[in-house]
Amino acid sequence: MENKTGMIKDIGTINEINNYPSVFDTIDIGKVNLKNRIVFPAFHTNYANPDGTVSDKLIDFYNAIAQGGCGLIFTGAAVVSSDSIAFDRLMRIDDDCYIPGLTKLFGEIEKNGAVPAVQLIHYGRQALNAVTGCDLIAPSAIPCPLMSQFDLNYHVREMTLADIERVRNDFIDATVRAADAGVKVVEIHVAHGYLLNEFLSPYSNHRKDDYGGSVENRARLIIEILEGIRSKLGSKIAISVRVSGDEYVDDGLKPSDYKEIIPMFERAGMDMLNVSAGVYASMEMIIPGPDIGETPYIGIAAELKQYAIVPVCAVGSILSLSAAEAIISTGKADLVAIGRAQVADPKLVDKSLAGREDDVAKCIQCGKCLFFNTGDPEMYCSVNPSLKPPKNE
Repeated sequence: MENKTGMIKDIGTINEINNYPSVFDTIDIGKVNLKNRIVFPAFHTNYANPDGTVSDKLIDFYNAIAQGGCGLIFTGAAVVSSDSIAFDRLMRIDDDCYIPGLTKLFGEIEKNGAVPAVQLIHYGRQALNAVTGCDLIAPSAIPCPLMSQFDLNYHVREMTLADIERVRNDFIDATVRAADAGVKVVEIHVAHGYLLNEFLSPYSNHRKDDYGGSVENRARLIIEILEGIRSKLGSKIAISVRVSGDEYVDDGLKPSDYKEIIPMFERAGMDMLNVSAGVYASMEMIIPGPDIGETPYIGIAAELKQYAIVPVCAVGSILSLSAAEAIISTGKADLVAIGRAQVADPKLVDKSLAGREDDVAKCIQCGKCLFFNTGDPEMYCSVNPSLKPPKNE
């Protein structure tokens, strides 16, 4: 491992790299070089300021993970449209006023040794009218089975072609803002049942026009966004697409569906595929608990990797560099996203690199970090002392 001068730190570090040779092999995402294969996925924290600007707490949170040795850090999810503010302190990127804070955030992450990235999202039908203050929109006027239980006034309407054009432009414009702020990788969120996933899936898309029906039509909006980004920015940034490789619902997307989908995304400009699983109707599969076991979705990522040319990232209860090494070294994925375990101990990568695995504060998969499930106002952690609830709560 190199320090900021480009020199190897010490012989001990070289020996420890040999314990994780695949993890610490560099890799290119588009034209962006990563120092290792460990990714921090976009994580709902609710740490932004109430107006959606970047807060000091948000910067401190991501800085700790960057300082701990992670190679690629996705911030967010950042909302691309003002009608999709699903929580009270979400990061926003739907206006130029957010660029200064994002510039500071991305700059700090890069200064601390990681590649800064951002995930872009529109929540679609998986939100509450009472929170957004707007109509919920989706490809089809089909309520979310989960969210519709929490709001007596829940209502979702089918998007018009004008709505589709506006959302397409919102994603493209948000990417341009992110690039202006210094981000190196942008991720388009096409997973977990959010708006773009709703278009892609026959489970949620029952349209009869050019944006529904065949897989080419259901993928059309995503492809238009990818092509629009490339038209505006060329190869200035790398583009990741996050998908739910299996939605775990009747009539939902399955791994085999991506044999057609992935080449279309690649031709449109995708540089990396980030493979997750589940939608809100299968919430237990989005963030698997300990009862499901470690690395439950590696088979899904491995199948999708067979259809891909670009690097593939795996995620889901991957809690150690040993698990990451096993995944990458056997060719099941090219990168590994470690979320909750790096929340529990932001120094997980560097401690493991130094042979101090026993010193890692291990994630106990208690779910306290999932504030949107627990009813807490923001993300907390039962293990990380810097992310405890305030004493007065």
